[in-house]
Amino acid sequence: MDKQHLEIVAQEISTLMQKPVCMMSGEELCILTQYAHQSTPNAESSPSSQGVVNVIGIKALAVYLGCSESTIYSIKKQGILDKAIVAQIGRKIIFNAPLARELANAYQQEQRDLRRESGE
Repeated sequence: MDKQHLEIVAQEISTLMQKPVCMMSGEELCILTQYAHQSTPNAESSPSSQGVVNVIGIKALAVYLGCSESTIYSIKKQGILDKAIVAQIGRKIIFNAPLARELANAYQQEQRDLRRESGE
């Protein structure tokens, strides 16, 4: 990250830290919690310091993966994305986005291979 981007992030965190928790959206609270987790002394072992990107919700994951929400619902129902689920708060699901992409790509490749085998 460049210096200008880091300054913008620092300003956003500073603004969030002054906002009462009861006035924060869930996303703002998650951002602040992630920041606090990253700034702890043992952050080297935390997944967030290793470049893990979490997305909140089916819609956000669909945008991240570049597919439809119905596709995400379908592969989630089949259990394909179970390993990528970080947490579930109420109806909102937090996904480890890179892992979800890896799992979805593996599933997609497996389906292609099955179609090729059945066509031969």
